[in-house]
Parts: sequence; C-alpha cells; structure tokens
Amino acid sequence: IIDIFVNITEVFEDSQIYIKIEFKDNGIGISDKRKEWIFKPDSLESKKGKGMGFGLSLVKKILEFYNGKIWVEDRIKGDNSQGSNFVILIPIKDIQ
Repeated sequence: IIDIFVNITEVFEDSQIYIKIEFKDNGIGISDKRKEWIFKPDSLESKKGKGMGFGLSLVKKILEFYNGKIWVEDRIKGDNSQGSNFVILIPIKDIQ
C-alpha cells in the first residue's frame, strides 16, 4: 500500500505569496533522470488504456500561465528510492 500525504501551506517567495500544495508518497520514488523529463509532453510511455503522458506537462503549462510552479523532489532529501514529493505553488498575492 502506498500512502499519500497532502500538505497545504501559505509561503512567501520572490516577493510573492503562494499557496503551496505538497503531495508526498512513500512509493518507490522517481530517479533523478526521470525527474528531468517527467513534465515534458509525451514523456511517459503510452500504454493502451493508460493515457498519453500529457497530464503533468499540461498541469505545468497551466500553472506557468498563471505564474505558478510545479516540480518533484525526493520525499527524503538525497534518497530517490523512498518516495516522492510533488510541489505546486499557486500565486495568490504579489507583494511590491
């Protein structure tokens, strides 16, 4: 069983207030090489009935359109075999 934990916080970064949403799991993790291309269109192998690999790239494009961000990191820093942490930043207020 893979557990997924969701954490939502407000953060300040680069003169901007964001809602930060983290999705952490305790699965097998994602290799550093795969992290480099996981958000590119058609980056995942297309399998019948399993989608076309556009989901994360679409999420990234939508977030970037609204000056948001998404990335994936190791759940435990430096150990990519102990789960993943997907981080989304959604801007809510610009501080000038």
